[in-house]
Amino acid sequence: MYLLVAKQLIIMTLISVVSFVFSKKYKYGEAESCYLSNLLLFVITPCLILNTFNIPYGSEKIKSFGFSMAISFAVLLFMTVIAEIFIHSKTEIGKSRDGLDKMSFVYSNAGFIGIPLINGILGVQGIFFLMGYIVMFNLFLWTNGVYTISRKISIRQIFFNPNIIAILLGFLLFVIPFQLPSMLSQTIKFFGDLNTAISMIILGILFANFKRPVKGEKTPFFRIARVVVFRLIIIPVFLLILLKLTINFFDFSDLQKEIILIVFIAASCPVGMTVASFSVLYGKEESYSSLLVAISSAVCVSTLPVMVKLSEIILMPFSCACPATSA
Repeated sequence: MYLLVAKQLIIMTLISVVSFVFSKKYKYGEAESCYLSNLLLFVITPCLILNTFNIPYGSEKIKSFGFSMAISFAVLLFMTVIAEIFIHSKTEIGKSRDGLDKMSFVYSNAGFIGIPLINGILGVQGIFFLMGYIVMFNLFLWTNGVYTISRKISIRQIFFNPNIIAILLGFLLFVIPFQLPSMLSQTIKFFGDLNTAISMIILGILFANFKRPVKGEKTPFFRIARVVVFRLIIIPVFLLILLKLTINFFDFSDLQKEIILIVFIAASCPVGMTVASFSVLYGKEESYSSLLVAISSAVCVSTLPVMVKLSEIILMPFSCACPATSA
């Protein structure tokens, strides 16, 4: 499992390095990162969602998917509450970073690291249930996330957001006996497959344009370390205890326990690229957000395998070596 996580992070690093070098050489900056951030959030992610739902309908699948969404809602709500409790700055510069810190507590990199990790543990069926988390993730992101970073929210922005529309269309596509024409589905799939590369290209551009603190101001390493420790250790441990108590209280099936494991792994991933993308879109401190993403991604090579192993032992005290059974 350690090697699987390390492999994904090495791929992430290589893409970011290539982007960094090209951005330095050709002076790519704010305009390019803003364009790619918009492309990622409003085109690529909706296509990723649609592509996941473009599968044959099954009544058991929809029940299990609903269970995945319910557990995901509870987990995301819990992390949101933790963020609100522990993040309160007194200085002006601290307050300006609070929104990014709160987003880092809640929104993990469940796509790039979560998808291959789940596939390695539970097989391709596990990825479908991970999408329950991704769907709820996007619903939280475009409501709570937008308010956290901008302190305002627009009903129009929620209901006319391409990601929310993609969720609704994707679910409709799933429940009706119809699949997209091959040419259209392939186009959507190709866009969705860009998710990893574009995310890392943006990160490379942000690093290439990293602005050193002004004279007299230090890089907030202690603050970054606090966010990373919460995201990768404290929050997963709290979640593990909460989910174990939930399993003990309810009589869940083995499949439901697998879904809980999937949601836990997704929530234990490092700070999501979404945080850096939102910092670009809403004019926040881009260099600070890119440090949060990069440092947490590097540290998770050590923490995530431990959390996965603990979750297998505590949440599923039976063998997880074989792929998930049919939903």
